[in-house]
Amino acid sequence: MKKILFALLLVSTAAFSQEQKADKPAFKSSVVLKWNPESLAFGKISLGSEIHLWHKKGITFNVGLPAKQSKTFKLDDKDRDVNIKSTSFMAGYIMYVGKSDITGLYFEPYVKYVKSESSVAGVDYTIGTPSRTAIFTISNDYKGYGVGAQLGVQFMIAKTIAFDLFLIGPEANSAKNELKAVETSAVIPWTNVEASDAKREVQDFVNDIPIIGKKMEITVDQANKTVRGNYSGFIPGFRAGLSVGIRF
Repeated sequence: MKKILFALLLVSTAAFSQEQKADKPAFKSSVVLKWNPESLAFGKISLGSEIHLWHKKGITFNVGLPAKQSKTFKLDDKDRDVNIKSTSFMAGYIMYVGKSDITGLYFEPYVKYVKSESSVAGVDYTIGTPSRTAIFTISNDYKGYGVGAQLGVQFMIAKTIAFDLFLIGPEANSAKNELKAVETSAVIPWTNVEASDAKREVQDFVNDIPIIGKKMEITVDQANKTVRGNYSGFIPGFRAGLSVGIRF
């Protein structure tokens, strides 16, 4: 009798295990390699990875490799060709809300680093008495460390092709921004009037920079015909976009 009961117990346990496996497939670790096409607009090629070692949870890494781009922006009420080049690194911890290991709505806290360099040449200003046209090259260097929280959704096609929509990603950054405007059209130092005019013109240019433009400290190097703008402190940010990838 004991042997019969023991055999029935084994059969019941095996049946229950099979039922559990049917309801919930065994977790399988995977890696998704991604590319963000929108990153080209910021002067970089952004490549990412999503590594899943646990059910519905994983770690993410993204790196932005410099890829110089030229974009036209309206600055000082004129269309300017701006050269942009960026480098970035981001790491996060991703958690999916639904039943699937790697698709559906997710939440991802992350840390990031961004370095961006931009420049625009041939900027013409009128300075001095008597007035003359001065040609400037303006460059801007940005470095920032930040933390953020991303809300997004990921879809899979044939369990292989991934479409990642990162929708809402507020972030806080501690950043340093340095702008430099150098006159390239003259070989002698500025007069006091030229220095004052150049500072005013660059200030107008800087005011068009979002968030930090009016907070920059503007200084003039009269001997080297240079105007500088500096800002160091908090900068809010927002992350959104689309990436595509392949699951392995």
